[in-house]
Order: sequence, then C-alpha cells, then structure tokens
Amino acid sequence: MAHAAIVSLQQKLHEMLVDENFWFVMLDKNFRFLREVVSFWHAFLEDSLSKRNAPEAVEHLESWVKYLGTQLLDRINLYELEKRSPDFNPLNSKVFPDYIVTAASDIIKEYLMKVMNGPNDIDALTTWNTVESDSECTPHLQDTVLDLDNDLLTIKSRLIGPPSKLDVVSIIGMGGIGKTTLARQVYDDIYMGHHFYIRAWITVSQMHQRREMLLGILRYFSLVNDNTYRKSTEQLAEQVYRSLKGRRYLIAMDDVWDTNAWDDMKRSFPDDKNGSRVILTSRLANVFGRETCPPELEKATMQVVEKCEGLPLAIVVVAGFCSKISKMRSRWEDVAHKIGQVVIRDTEECLNLLVLSYNHLPQRLKPCFLYMGAFPKKFEISVSRLIKLWIAAEFVKCTPEKDFEEVSEGYLRDLIDRSLIMVKKRTSGGKVKTCEVHDLLHDLIIRESRKDRSIHFTKSNVIVSPSAASFEYNIIFNFHKASLTHLWHVYDKHSLPCASSFLCFGRDGTPGSCYRIDPFISFTNFVFSTVLDMCFQPFDHLPSEIWKLYSLRYLALASFDVLPPSVRYLSCLQTLIRYSQRSIICLPAAIWNIRKLRHLYFSKCCYFCDELEDYVVWLSSFDLALTKLQTLSYITFGSVTKSVVEGIPNLKKLGIRERKEDCLTAEQMSGNLRKLVPMKHLETLKCFFINPWILQQCDVFSPTLKKLTLRGCQLPWSQMKILCKLPKLEVLKLKYYAFRGSEWEPNDERFQQLKFLLLDRTGLIHWKASSIQFPKLESLVLKNCYCLYEILDDVAEIPTLQFIELYNCSSTADYSANRILEEQLSLGNDDLVVRIHKFYN
Repeated sequence: MAHAAIVSLQQKLHEMLVDENFWFVMLDKNFRFLREVVSFWHAFLEDSLSKRNAPEAVEHLESWVKYLGTQLLDRINLYELEKRSPDFNPLNSKVFPDYIVTAASDIIKEYLMKVMNGPNDIDALTTWNTVESDSECTPHLQDTVLDLDNDLLTIKSRLIGPPSKLDVVSIIGMGGIGKTTLARQVYDDIYMGHHFYIRAWITVSQMHQRREMLLGILRYFSLVNDNTYRKSTEQLAEQVYRSLKGRRYLIAMDDVWDTNAWDDMKRSFPDDKNGSRVILTSRLANVFGRETCPPELEKATMQVVEKCEGLPLAIVVVAGFCSKISKMRSRWEDVAHKIGQVVIRDTEECLNLLVLSYNHLPQRLKPCFLYMGAFPKKFEISVSRLIKLWIAAEFVKCTPEKDFEEVSEGYLRDLIDRSLIMVKKRTSGGKVKTCEVHDLLHDLIIRESRKDRSIHFTKSNVIVSPSAASFEYNIIFNFHKASLTHLWHVYDKHSLPCASSFLCFGRDGTPGSCYRIDPFISFTNFVFSTVLDMCFQPFDHLPSEIWKLYSLRYLALASFDVLPPSVRYLSCLQTLIRYSQRSIICLPAAIWNIRKLRHLYFSKCCYFCDELEDYVVWLSSFDLALTKLQTLSYITFGSVTKSVVEGIPNLKKLGIRERKEDCLTAEQMSGNLRKLVPMKHLETLKCFFINPWILQQCDVFSPTLKKLTLRGCQLPWSQMKILCKLPKLEVLKLKYYAFRGSEWEPNDERFQQLKFLLLDRTGLIHWKASSIQFPKLESLVLKNCYCLYEILDDVAEIPTLQFIELYNCSSTADYSANRILEEQLSLGNDDLVVRIHKFYN
C-alpha cells in the first residue's frame, strides 16, 4: 500500500503543478524538493518489489514511506481547505511545512546508509530462498482429489497419445484448486511408470533457482555426488540434457510462478519425437498462454473449480473433519447444516497457502486486490463500478499509451489470470462484466489489510475505534438503518476525517433494499472522502453538505431531483452517477466547470439547461472543454447540439433518449445524430426512441462505432442494409421493436465485423439468415421473439458461431435451435452452446 500512497501523491502534486489556481506552488522550495523526493520514493518502491525477501531495513523504510506519503496527502487536503478561506494569502502560506521536509530527508538518508551502504547490503536485497525452503514452509493438506476418474483418464491419454513431439501439459488455477494433487495422481500412476523410461518431479515455487531445479532432476537419476555439486550451472544443464537424450521421459514442474522458470529449463529437455512430456502446474494463466493448455484439461480443472466455488480446499477441510466423526446419518446431516463452521476452523491453514499468491503480487496490484474487501461476501461486483472506484482511490497510474480505464482493465485481467478474482458474467463484447471474490480470499483480504494497516473496513453496525485513524484508507459499508445512525454518531464523536470511502449496499446487498437516511444527518465529517457511493440509499432531501465534500472523485446517489450549481465546487470529481427512474434531471451550466469529469451516468435521463448553449460557446472561445469525459448517458436528443458535441471531443460511450417534451421530428433527430459523426473516439452508442424513426442514410452514425443499440424506432427490415455499412460494428442490439415487419430477408447485406447480435421483442416471423451475411458472428441472442418460426440451418454454417441463446421465444424456434445443436454434435462440433430459457408468470 506504500506504492498506492506514493502513486496518489505523485498524481496530486502533478495536478497542483498544472492547475493555474496553484501558480504559487512553484515559489515554494519545499514543494519543489518534495516532488523530487516522491519520484525517488516511487523508484525505490518499484525496485524493492522485485526483492521478495526484502531485508528488515527495506521493510522498515517502506512502512515509513507509506506513513509519510499519507501525511503529505492529508496536508495537501488541509491546504486546499485553507485556500478556500477568504483570509488565505498564497505568498505567506506553505503547502508543506519545514518539519515534513525534514522527515522526508531523514528517510532518504536512512535508505542510503542502511540499504545502499555497500555491495554486501545490495546483495542482501536480492537474496532468494532455495526451492526446498519454500516448499517446507507450505502448509500440508491431506491429498484429496474429487471424483474425476473420467477426467484423469482424459489427462492420461493426453500424456501417452499423440503428438510424438515434446508436449507441455499445463494445469492452471488458483491456489488450493487441487492442481498439484491432480498432477501427482497422474504422475504416480503405474502405467505411467511403464510408459515413460524416466520420470522426475521438481517443485519450482516462487523463489526458483535454475541450479536447484537441475539438481532436483539429476537426483531422480542417482547422478548426484560431490563432483556434481562442483559443476557449473551450464554443466549441470548439459548433464540433464544428455541423461534425457534418446529416452521417453516425463518431467513434472510443480508450482511455476513465471515464465523465467520455463525459459531456464526448456533447453535441457531434448525433443526426440518419441512422445516425451512435461507436466506443469501454475497459478498464473499467462505462464504458457492459453493455446498450450488442451481443452480437455481446461474442462477437468474447471470441473474442480465448480465443485466448491473454485476452492476445493474447503472440501479438503470438511473431509478431514468428517473422517473423525461417527457414521450416523443424523451426525452427518448436522455437519451439512454447519459446514461453514467446519471450514472456518481451518481457515488459517487455507489462508497460509493462499497468501503466497498475494505476496507474489506486484505493488500496483495489491491495493486493487485489497479494495475488493469493501464489497460483501458473495457480492457480484460490477466491473465498471469497480474500475471507477480504483481510479477514484488513485490506485491506478496512466501511461502515455493508455488511459486510466485501459490500465485498470489490465490490472483486472492480471488478477483474474492469477485466479484471485472469479469472472461471473461477460459483456456482449467479451469483456468481464461482473466478478466475485471467493469467501476465503475475502478473509485473506481482511487479514492482510489489518496486518499492513493499509485499508480499514468498517461495517457501520460495528463500533469504529479511534485507532482506525492510523490506517491509510478507511472504507465504510452499511446495511441497516440503525447502524447508519450509529455510524454518524461515532464519526462525529471521534472525528475521523480519514474515512476515504463510504459504500452502501443495502440490507441484502441489492438495490432498493436500503432504508431512507435521516435528512438531518450531516456529512461534514467526510470532508476528505474521495468516494461516496450511496446508489442504493434513497434520500427524501439531498443534504447540502455533499456539495462541500471538495475531495470527492466518485459520487453515486440513488436519487436527487435537482443538481444545484454548487456542484461546480466538486472540482476533483471524476464520476457522477444518479440511479433513479423517477424524473428527468436538468444539468446546470456549472457542470462544465468540473474539468476532471470522466463519467456522467443518469439511469433515467438528463438534459442541459437553456443557458448552457451560450455558456458552452463562451467556454469554447477560451479553448475549454470536458476533454476527459468518456461516458455520457443518458441525455435527450434535444441536448445533442453542435456546441455540446465540440465540448466533449474524447467521448467513448453515449446514450440518448427521445423525450416527448422535445417535440423533434424524425429528420431533426437524424440531424442531431449526424453531429456525432466527427467524434473520432465514439465507440458505443445507445439510442432509445418512443416514436417511429426514418433511417435514410448511414451518415447519421459515426463510422467509429463498435457497439450500437437501437430501441423502439420501428425501422423497416429493408433499412438494415444501411447499418451493415458501419465498417467497425461488432455488437448490434435491437430492442423493443427497433425494426418492424414479419420478414427479414438479407440480400446484399453483409456485416463484415459483427460478432454479437441481439433481437429482443420483435414481430419477426421469417428470418432468412446465413453465413454469408454474418461471416464472423460468435453469439446470437433472441429474446421475446414470440412469432419467429425458426432459425435456419444455414446459421450453423457460420464458422465462428459459438453461442445461441433464446429467452421466451416460440416453441418452433426453440425446436430449430435444438435441431441445430444435435446436427452440429453429430458432425463432431462440440464447441457450439445452445441455451433455451422459459419464464412463466
């Protein structure tokens, strides 16, 4: 978490430097000095991460860097409050007092003296444990394999079957999934001993050494003596190669943490085209890439995952408990009811194994992973929401090539590849939509957060101790009305301004399950909060203090009828969300003053007030715009004006709704859509209509679009030929009679890049689709197509098709989908998935 504090501090100092309201900071010598100090600290932390077993001196310095970084951030927050005072004089006030500069200097001196004092100390930083020492400290669990006999046979056939060339069989998954046990059971099979002339098993582990791995293999050949230990590493590698040359061998490499281990060893494995094999187990999906893991092995490991939410460690613990009790039915039924308590007894044993994955995380990923503890157990987390929270907490540092969101998505993929986060749902474009953390990993997060004193998670029905102020971040989440009242009372009593995040999930973690908050409760004690997420918490009257939380970067509210001009004071705001279908809200001209805005989302709709047009024109004369805004959803068609579009040049996602009060004709709405064409970064567009629309030319849509959603516009199917001209379109969603007519017969239509097609609620009866029109289609989803007669067999000829899903469609359409599936299975195509859902009132 020291890394997170320094990254956040770097961003804050940079913002102050480029902000014209802080022109005077360059006159402050302490400010200039500390900018250099923070850059030094960042380099130190990046370097110290690669030393897994850092000396105590380095760990001590890291804790001090984290503490001082947090103090500097608090000082900047206080300074920004001082600056708002009418008595503030920038020339007589320092951002950083002299005592802070002295402390920063002392830390650097201590680093130079204790860590960089000479070659011996530098070598100490790079000390690594041997393979054996790490293996010995790993908690021992009784080897247990689930009932996977069929899968074991499949894996064995992979080892003894084709190809004849040297092949690598990978078993990948989170810690405790049973990778080692599965590999060991195959390795120890009697038939494997007869098939392979030579077998060797080595445990690679996190701190691998090439020399130890080579010696480990040679020990299986009884070729290790005093002379062997005197050989160089290259000589040992040659000896291994010669020992394996010309023989069919099986080498198992257990617990591989990175590609370096494989790179160090692969040259010692000769390929004599005799059916030799290498088994490896790894927690990281990117060690060898997905293409080297056979589909049958992925199926086996995924079946293990599904047995216990991805963590058979729980089953191992329960089995150990059951083996010690009587075989009475009533006793075992009692265990079934109390199975959670059984697992909890040995939670520490499981956590000690899982902590290896956490310790191996890069510094940049640790705060992101720990932040997952802010969500309740078994809570399905919106990835969009999670990424915005990471950015608001300043855990993410953008690069010249990638913005915050792209870097955050990379962080998420990395955590998923390390099996620390489970994917629950994916978007139509294939990205992760929702995710979840396993219960044991959630416990690990809470434990490591307390140990590191980095994030303090507080349920609002739990007494908040004043000692929580010593944590770097405080995250509060609530479920009950009574606990909310208690929360505000405690925070008022102890005055804990370090509460950086407040997230509300409701009584059961779902929207709409919260009680209304007392309108007289004050938010003044959250003056330094960066996150206020109360999207599930309705208000009768929105407290005015919210607009005085000047440090807010993320604000999500369940409902408010008026967005006041005072929103301009939230100058740090990046995300503003309003979850309410109650009324359309007016955006004041002051919204244009929040230059850091990245995401504006209103689930109902919003429109720009009348004076905004003149205000935006005035701003454009000074070359000012919301250049960082990426998401704007939903706005009215009437709000899509030339000046507004020019003021949001980098927008990526836009949602538009037709409003009766606008009284726009079909031609006027088309004209407003044409204003979006110059937007070079627009990728996602949603258009919701309440009246029929006429689409005459493709020039109403931006050619950069990758995702298009149309709803209620009642276009004739013949106009589909206009949409197919969009060169980059990958996802097309047609909802609530977006097109009308009983027959869709594509003629010259060809969607060259389309991968996902949704038809939801349509009067379509006959659809003559084929592989010619959709050469790259991967997913077809039909919802509420009550009249559709069938899906033609030609659809199955699409070579890329992977998924067909039907919701509440006609029985004949369901039958045709099942017929396609059966035909494909008979042809040996088991990649196609067909799902049919029926919902009855």
